[in-house]
Amino acid sequence: MSPHHVSSIHVAKDMANMSDLEKKHVPMIHVGGTPKTGEAFEVTVWVGEQMAHPNEAEHHIEFIDLYLDDMFIARCDLTWGYTDPKACFTVRLDHSGTLRAYERCNIHGDWAYSMEVTI
Repeated sequence: MSPHHVSSIHVAKDMANMSDLEKKHVPMIHVGGTPKTGEAFEVTVWVGEQMAHPNEAEHHIEFIDLYLDDMFIARCDLTWGYTDPKACFTVRLDHSGTLRAYERCNIHGDWAYSMEVTI
């Protein structure tokens, strides 16, 4: 999913005071350890970390994407009923930037969260 081709991407209005809808949909990013240039580290993206998202045919998360700035890094496609909307990516970066996670809910559309990562 290119962030440049999506007409409406939802984000939390206030991260400290999220609505239940936002708690179920914002793809939270967690970076493992201290990233160093060219060295592998883990990035975990978890949709529904604060409030579980449904995982059934009628309502589910379809995929999770990870970007560094506007550069696509990885995607995790999900199958409802068999997977939880959480993905761990092992990545190597050569510069600092903004990690951006995107997810698509089949009912509530596209959601995003971003955080700075320093190398």
